[in-house]
Amino acid sequence: MPITFDLARLTSRVVRSNVGTRIIRGMEQNVTTQGNNGVVNFVGWVFNTAWSLTGFIVGKLSGYFKFKWTTFWSWFVATKQFIWNFNWNSSDSQLNDSIKAQWTALAGQIGGTLGNAFGYIACGILPGMAIAVFNEPLGAVVLEKVTEEFLEEFLENLGALFNSALRLGTQILITETFKNVRKLIKSNSKLVGKLFGKNAEKAVQAWGSANSKPWSFASANEEFLDNTFGSEGAWREAAEEFQEEFDEACTEAGYVVANAVDTFLSAQMLERERTPLLGHTRYVEVTPNRENPDERIVLGGSEELLMPVIIQTLATYEQFGERDLGVIYGTPAADIPERRYRPEVVLKFYRKQNKNPDKGEITDALSMQISFRLMTKSKADFADDNYLKILAETIYRKFATPPFKINKGKQIYTYSDFEKGYQLKLDVTTQAEARRVVEQVLDIQGHKVDDELLRRGSAPVNGVSTRPERVTIRGQVQKLPARGKEGEVKFTHAYLNVGVAVPPIILVDLTGKKRNVVYVPGK
Repeated sequence: MPITFDLARLTSRVVRSNVGTRIIRGMEQNVTTQGNNGVVNFVGWVFNTAWSLTGFIVGKLSGYFKFKWTTFWSWFVATKQFIWNFNWNSSDSQLNDSIKAQWTALAGQIGGTLGNAFGYIACGILPGMAIAVFNEPLGAVVLEKVTEEFLEEFLENLGALFNSALRLGTQILITETFKNVRKLIKSNSKLVGKLFGKNAEKAVQAWGSANSKPWSFASANEEFLDNTFGSEGAWREAAEEFQEEFDEACTEAGYVVANAVDTFLSAQMLERERTPLLGHTRYVEVTPNRENPDERIVLGGSEELLMPVIIQTLATYEQFGERDLGVIYGTPAADIPERRYRPEVVLKFYRKQNKNPDKGEITDALSMQISFRLMTKSKADFADDNYLKILAETIYRKFATPPFKINKGKQIYTYSDFEKGYQLKLDVTTQAEARRVVEQVLDIQGHKVDDELLRRGSAPVNGVSTRPERVTIRGQVQKLPARGKEGEVKFTHAYLNVGVAVPPIILVDLTGKKRNVVYVPGK
């Protein structure tokens, strides 16, 4: 009985029809035989395969170099920063040296990019071609893996190189234009003297000399702040923080706008393409616990693949949700520096007990503690009091003038940045209050808050009871401390733990009960 095959139903044919047109042509088309012995024309095969691979890479590169508003905004921010810090009194030789140094750095980046590319070609792609001569399926697999890694590395390096070259080109254009304009003005210094006086003529002639005092917009801004508000004080601090936060917020908002425009344009381009085999990309917001509507999980992916992921996510949450499994997100555990023996700064907050039986008012005592590690310091850094005084004065300025207050509450918020030494757990009233406290603590070391690291913890569904429990101990009814009480606590003191065998070092004290305090105002 003859056996017939339906070739259209073969797995290989189905996969090829789903994938579409192959970009890298089949290598079997480029393998030829000569004579009766079937000798492979290796040179011709290598040439044809390399030509196909080159066309594939060029196609990838042409799709990579497209205008993006995010790239434009990045270039704009870098140019603005360059102009802001540019020394307008630099001599021509100083400007040439600066450009030369940047050219040297760019040359090193070019060499690194080419070295990475040739390393992949010599030790990855060429061996894959050689393997394909003797074992075509194995060679195809090797080339696929190597080419994928090669393109990822090469395109990333090429993008960084392009951005560096664009910024350098912009800086060279600004510098050369400035030099030519200054040269033109200096050549007409006598005309400037006739129009504006001898002092203006002398200033133009001395412009850009070797001993000129540096001047930039940044230094002029600092001088303006010093003349207007003084070198220190509340108004100076407010004005400086206003400028810094305005600049950072404007830059971040620009990136958000640019990214939103790029995302919208990319989505429009994708809509014009045919429907993918696995369906369009969808984004789903899952609320695993209806009792806690603020806890959400956002999932994204193809329609056909998203359904099982949703089911798996819900099952995983039911099994592991609200349990501390010690998982660290963002940084491998091996790359996190040891925190256990690093110096620890402890901030103490307290509210005194206040009883007024006549009016029926009783306010229980409340306390709170916040601590973090100094990851860049060790015991050797505390051999003298230099750093201790700086640290204590900073804490006093941030938390003691006036005493910093925290609205303690039932909601738990955490902020974990292990590389910088932060693992904060805050019992406060709102997320805004938690962020305010975290920002104040991080400001001691000049760190900025990463909102992605600020997380809301889990609390029991029915809340935490503030009513004290009573228990009977040896026949007497004892009142246990209440849990989850709310109230306002105030900063009292701060100390430093250097090591197990070293007693705590009192940095700041507002209670007047501590001895050997490092920083005392007026002393």
